[in-house]
Amino acid sequence: MEGTLKRKISFFTGYQEKWFVLADDGNIKQFDSNPAEKKQSPKWTMNINLAEVTTKDDGLRFVVTASNGRTLKLKAQGKEEREEWIKFFKIINEKQSQVSYLDEAEEGGFGPVAQELENHIVVQSEVSSDEKKRHEQFKAMSFKPRRNYTMVAAIDIGSAYSGTAFSSKSDFTTNPLNICVMGGIPTTNNMSSKVPTVLLLKPDRSFDAFGNEAEDKYTRLTLTKPQYANQCYYFTRFKMQLYNNRNLKKSLTIKDISGKEMKAVDVFAACIEYLKNATFTRVKQLILNLEEEDIHWVLTVPAIWTEAARQFMIEAAEKGGIHEDNLTLALEPEAAALCCKSLEIQKKDTGQNTKLGSFSPGSRFLVVDLGGGTVDITANEVMTSGQIKEIHCASGGPWGGNTINTKIWSLLQGIFGTEVLRTFIAENRDDYLDLVKDIEREKRLDKSNSKYRIGIPGSLLVEVKKSNPDMIAEKYRGKAELKQNQLRIIPELIQSIFKEGIDTIIGYVEMLLNEPGLSRVKSLLLVGGYASCGLLKDAIQEHFNHLSVICPFEPGLIVLKGAVIMGHMDTPIVGRMAKYHYGIAILGDEQKPNFDGSLTTFPTSQQEFYTIIPKGSPIQVNEVVTEYDFPIEVNQVEAYIQIYASEDKHPPKLISEESCRKIGHIRIKLPRFRRTTKLLIGISNDETEFKVVAREEHTGKCFVGVCRFLD
Repeated sequence: MEGTLKRKISFFTGYQEKWFVLADDGNIKQFDSNPAEKKQSPKWTMNINLAEVTTKDDGLRFVVTASNGRTLKLKAQGKEEREEWIKFFKIINEKQSQVSYLDEAEEGGFGPVAQELENHIVVQSEVSSDEKKRHEQFKAMSFKPRRNYTMVAAIDIGSAYSGTAFSSKSDFTTNPLNICVMGGIPTTNNMSSKVPTVLLLKPDRSFDAFGNEAEDKYTRLTLTKPQYANQCYYFTRFKMQLYNNRNLKKSLTIKDISGKEMKAVDVFAACIEYLKNATFTRVKQLILNLEEEDIHWVLTVPAIWTEAARQFMIEAAEKGGIHEDNLTLALEPEAAALCCKSLEIQKKDTGQNTKLGSFSPGSRFLVVDLGGGTVDITANEVMTSGQIKEIHCASGGPWGGNTINTKIWSLLQGIFGTEVLRTFIAENRDDYLDLVKDIEREKRLDKSNSKYRIGIPGSLLVEVKKSNPDMIAEKYRGKAELKQNQLRIIPELIQSIFKEGIDTIIGYVEMLLNEPGLSRVKSLLLVGGYASCGLLKDAIQEHFNHLSVICPFEPGLIVLKGAVIMGHMDTPIVGRMAKYHYGIAILGDEQKPNFDGSLTTFPTSQQEFYTIIPKGSPIQVNEVVTEYDFPIEVNQVEAYIQIYASEDKHPPKLISEESCRKIGHIRIKLPRFRRTTKLLIGISNDETEFKVVAREEHTGKCFVGVCRFLD
């Protein structure tokens, strides 16, 4: 069957007409137009074997969800057309999903011929059970080779600032650092070539502006159309919501500046789509015949984020128009490490002083990513191949630069009065936004022993004068003064504001360095926007003067550039460490004595924690990490396994223990087996996600499962 259907493309674009061809082999292919009229390759392919089809109440929309979790959101022109497509989906699905078992005494199963599809493989029944061969089979199904691409583009959404960068494959081959960072704001005003992470939506939640443009437009609206401005959605500093929410769900909502709520995934999707479109427009100016499918996208995420938060960003990217097949997640500290390594190689090649020894084979280093929301720390070792492996679980905490902003606002409340600030913010939104930017700019300046200067808007001075003719609260006289509309604060007072955060960061890094496995660490890499702060950088360099402390020029761009470099590499990271004890629940057993002294085993009602990946164990990227057997009953249509985790030193005995929590599930869609059987489930890990493949014991047939951490 083939014809025109509308497909949901993205948050901005909505549905667009595409030509779909559903073939007897179970593959549905998407074209821009009828391929019979114009020769073209399919833009997108999905196998619908064991797929689910759900319908919407409007009689037009329906969603196809493949067994590997990929979704296709479609809209027909009428109810009859939708029913016709759904009917054909079911016919093809049933045809491809038929499994016919012979009696156990008979041989053969599926026969000798292997049949390969996108999300399942039928292998010869006499395939060897050799572990290595089985693992190769699992890997072939879990990790698809990256499609050929012309360009790599990276998106870095930060708590305070966001940015994009790109480079072509040919440029990377010539010089990995030949990377174009998308500009957008004058560095003289904002101390960054990124744009503020600020999103402005219209009252109907359609896109209006992002970044500087969003700030400026909202400021103008508050002056000229205050009632309309209050109806708009203005989001800023929302990234930390994904870190703070331990039980993150896809339905999470966040509030804008005036308290209006919106689904968080839509807010992130709008930001991603704007940055994607802006980047594609710029790249298209350089390569006129470039298509969106020619770009491989890399999206950065903190290393300390949970699996649920990472999947949340994949969902947001998909909603923003970046399909999962064209997307890689990059952990921010690791991206920074690869960029720093390339920078040191470049210095060596140009005859400059270099610290390339920090990246020689066998070298170990800490990356301290000092962002706006979090401080993200990884410990890595350089392999002989030049690749990097993790040698300690990623860690850190909410000690980023935003904590300083909060304390500076508390200081302003002390100097001018809480009610004065509250009135100023409510009645002078434009001046308030300017003050926010000025505080951020001053915080990022590379100075540690000079006065801290904040430009004070005239509207705030008017409010202060009403409340206190002396302008400065008595407690702060001699420590702060107003001169030429500037609040000048003595270094000692500013240092006291920074001290707690700096001490926390230094103390945590020192604790990590005392870990047995990190004794050979010789270098610290300071990256992220907060690393520009002179007070923080000087304190770290002074405390760890026995180590090589590297803080590259423009540390706020290092993660972004490193993400582009990672996107060009096949496997830049070869190994990680498990952050938790990962496990599944099994029924426990209890033995009771019989009259003759023998023991009989009875199942108990308590579910035990069965460890499948121990905390701190090495996880080799793109390799099978663990395997276990799972029984399947007759006519069972799926395997559903809940995943639990514990951060304690030792794994829990029961899933009911306080330290144990459910973090996700594995779901494997199955045909209806005619007899009881068993699946050997293999779990592997790409650079940021777990992958699941199950192999049926009698036939060797394999099925790709879904490992979900986000409900």
